[in-house]
Amino acid sequence: MKEELEICVRSLVPFNELYDDMIKKGFHEQENFVLNDIYLVNDDMEVSLENEKAIFSNYVLIRETVGKRKMLVLKHKEVNENGEIIKQESVKCPITDIYKAYDFMKAIGYKKLFEISDHNILMSNGKNEIYIQDVKGIGTYVEMEQKNLLLENNNGDTIDEMKNVLKEYDLKIDTSDYFVRKAYDTLKENV
Repeated sequence: MKEELEICVRSLVPFNELYDDMIKKGFHEQENFVLNDIYLVNDDMEVSLENEKAIFSNYVLIRETVGKRKMLVLKHKEVNENGEIIKQESVKCPITDIYKAYDFMKAIGYKKLFEISDHNILMSNGKNEIYIQDVKGIGTYVEMEQKNLLLENNNGDTIDEMKNVLKEYDLKIDTSDYFVRKAYDTLKENV
């Protein structure tokens, strides 16, 4: 499994306003894409808000980056007592057909939890890369990964360094929680 560090916060302003603010602060659009994710859990998993820690500690995504690629993604997360993600790992496997992948996962004992569709723009200022995400039916999020996609440098070596980098840009974001999970917000809407 590949270990990953990332932070995710809610935007306090709509997607377009956040985008315009980042442009004014020297960012430019690096990539623009739509992600469609189908979240899957083991058939015997109890689906409830009370069981969210177990649900999101080990799950599978059928992920389509529209017009680009399709893959199965196994996600494993460890969360501390404060709800902070202390370790996150994933394994990715390219696929050719999301419907056949879904049928396969059902056949081996997985069930669909829900689907999430989000419009993503990767913003860059030449120093840092930040994703802004308009998640259908849920809201706007800002995500920063430790490793930049197209730049050679990192956004920080620790979660605290990444938080400080994000704070430097004075974006209109909710800094009370750097471990917001779109999947948990979606679960709350669907249970």
